[in-house]
Amino acid sequence: MLATVSDKQYAADARYTNFYAGHDIAWAENGEHIYCLNGDVINQVNVETSQIVCSFGVNVSDGSEKSKASDGLDDAKMDEDNINCFAMSGEHLAVAHGSGLLRLWELSTRKLVKLWKSQHKGPVVRIEFSASGNFICTSGGADATIRVWDFANNSCLCALKDFPGPALLLRFHPSPLKSEIYAAGADNTIYCWDYGTKTLLHKLRGHISQVTGLSFKSIAAECDQLVSVSRDKVLIAWQLNADSNSTWSQSKVIPLYIELEGVAHIAEGAQVLVACRSGKVQQIDTKSWKIRDLLVETDFEISRLLYCSTRQQLTLITTEQNIIVYNVSTENERAELKLVKQLIGYNDEILDMCFLGDKDRYLAVATNSKHFKLYDTEQNMNCRLICGHSDTVMSLAASHNLLISVGKDCSIHLWKLSHEIDCFLQPLTQQTNCHTATIGSVAITHNGAKGFASACQDGSMKVWQLSRDKQDRNKYTFSLLYAALAHDKEVNCVTYALNNKILATASQDKTAKLWSADSNNLLGVLRGHTRGVWCVRFSPVDQVVVTSSSDCSLRLWSIANFSCLKRLEQECTILRVEFLDHGKFILSAASDGLLKLWNIKTNICVQSIDEHSDRVWSVAVSSCSNRYFYTGGADSKLIRFTDVTETVRSEALDQRQAMLEQEQTLQCLLHAQEQLEKAFKLALVLDKPKATNDIISSFVRKRDAVAVRQLVDQLNLDQRLVLLQHVKAWSTNSRHSYIANLILQHLLGDALVNSTQKFYNKGNLVETLTPYVQRHFKRVSELKKDLAFMEFIVKCM
Repeated sequence: MLATVSDKQYAADARYTNFYAGHDIAWAENGEHIYCLNGDVINQVNVETSQIVCSFGVNVSDGSEKSKASDGLDDAKMDEDNINCFAMSGEHLAVAHGSGLLRLWELSTRKLVKLWKSQHKGPVVRIEFSASGNFICTSGGADATIRVWDFANNSCLCALKDFPGPALLLRFHPSPLKSEIYAAGADNTIYCWDYGTKTLLHKLRGHISQVTGLSFKSIAAECDQLVSVSRDKVLIAWQLNADSNSTWSQSKVIPLYIELEGVAHIAEGAQVLVACRSGKVQQIDTKSWKIRDLLVETDFEISRLLYCSTRQQLTLITTEQNIIVYNVSTENERAELKLVKQLIGYNDEILDMCFLGDKDRYLAVATNSKHFKLYDTEQNMNCRLICGHSDTVMSLAASHNLLISVGKDCSIHLWKLSHEIDCFLQPLTQQTNCHTATIGSVAITHNGAKGFASACQDGSMKVWQLSRDKQDRNKYTFSLLYAALAHDKEVNCVTYALNNKILATASQDKTAKLWSADSNNLLGVLRGHTRGVWCVRFSPVDQVVVTSSSDCSLRLWSIANFSCLKRLEQECTILRVEFLDHGKFILSAASDGLLKLWNIKTNICVQSIDEHSDRVWSVAVSSCSNRYFYTGGADSKLIRFTDVTETVRSEALDQRQAMLEQEQTLQCLLHAQEQLEKAFKLALVLDKPKATNDIISSFVRKRDAVAVRQLVDQLNLDQRLVLLQHVKAWSTNSRHSYIANLILQHLLGDALVNSTQKFYNKGNLVETLTPYVQRHFKRVSELKKDLAFMEFIVKCM
């Protein structure tokens, strides 16, 4: 048993997956959690840790909740019932499904408490809770109708139809004392109803494009000001006239000359924050109407703005499903925004990653985006989005505090880890048009950044010399050392040897090549793969390199004579390979998402890890400890694996010791012929067919059928299944056939009476036992005939 755990063992101890796919998002009142829509589930995400706390949806509920949900679904398939929109209050979560069903979840217990049909023609496009949390408002996508529901009394209060729908923006009055609801119609007019009297109160006309935000100055019933923004690049402030009609009128129209996506009042209504499509955030004073820029235009496009008054924090949602949280300080006349947290809602494909910083604290991750991410592994994976490229970043390479990024924009960017700001990269220098096509791979020298190499999809490779300014130590420059047409096809990988004297490249032309790092000299060609080579790595201790290919094989090559030393086979394309544990093991990542750990000495796969569901593009191994690594792939999962060899080994030792103690106890009980019921259960736990047979035989010899029956009746279902396996073992020997058939009679008799025990036939055990039973029956029948014949002969004598 210990031999099976003597090799390396790794286990996933942290998983970072997608939790937001766009559309609706809500912030809890206390600011601790954000609720994000992700397909057919709603994820509750902790803002501090960026981890999913729980999920709400049909596919994640337990059996009792699914049974309740199925009562209203009839013939609809629950698995295909996606969520269109949702809304939340302090106690409940209301969800509108594509099938027209509305579900109400209780946040504290995470249970489904209500389910009903929306009565709309077509799907519900918007849903909203009232300020008191007692009513729900829904807007239909086809019937242009707004319905208000009293879910506590299972009734629809009203259906409002006097407007051109659908309403893409719904708001209840923030005061529970007011029964008003505001909706932005398809004609860009804001309508106001009293849902208590079912009358239309106001029509707020002024916008000429879709209204994207609506904010009230205060939550008081006498609130007399609200602000609306639209994609017509205009903010309109509305004032409630104190006349007999109490109508809303435009008090201020402010053109901002950029599309607006959200608005919120802060500082008790004294100021307004406006989010622009281009990423700019502006502050507007509600008395003087002066405009101040709090955030200048960034590389992010903003799609939504959320504000938490409890924490005084602002959240911006980008079009790439990134969530950026700021602290809002209103002590001065000019509000100040301080970046607190960046959450990555959707990673898309993870293309490359690498460690940098002291003790490999930071992890840089390149996804299918022009921004790459920098994670702080010691601070709950706090993330920072790094901007600078104009197209997708394809590859990253780092050496201590320096990082190089390359991508589809054919540019090379050099970054340095900032010591003043946590989790931040300071741009040092960049060069554009470094290659004529997409730069697919980059590698930097070890033990101090003195140079780097970049490989292009046109088959070329360029080696660059990195120099540091003697006067200004923070200034770096890089210049071209030499360029070479390395391969006939696309170069997939480039890497440096540990001594920085040799370069290796891998290409789709089925070869890998070794180059001199200081001069344009080809040292050797590694031929043998029958398909494109995806990755090449140098051993940290031996003069060998390893390559992975689309021909489903790993090959170890000698640097001395360029011959193939070993070949390891896998089931599909191997995209990435790395050395682990100081060159003793090889980790391979395949296109089916399977990770395999190989022992180089024995050529044996010691572990297979199935955590990814799609291609694994990248593996980052910590060079400081060699005890953990990260993987990322096309399934957008970022997973951390830790070395658990010692833990598994100690657990195996503990299990072995406990088993020895149980075996000793069993032998003592059998020797003393005492407490046979306890010994019987212990033999089942230890899976000892001979011991169970001896115990039953002792009762059979005493002709104590009642004791045998009691011995079987006291067993639970799992113990009965083990006993059935023992019966199978006994049936193979005719000497134990009587006991085997006796116990089989008891077990199958109970299964026929009790319907819950029908899965006794697991693994077709009954079908397996049938030939043995028939053989024993035939043998007994023949023996009975022989005895009858012998009795006849004796009587005739």
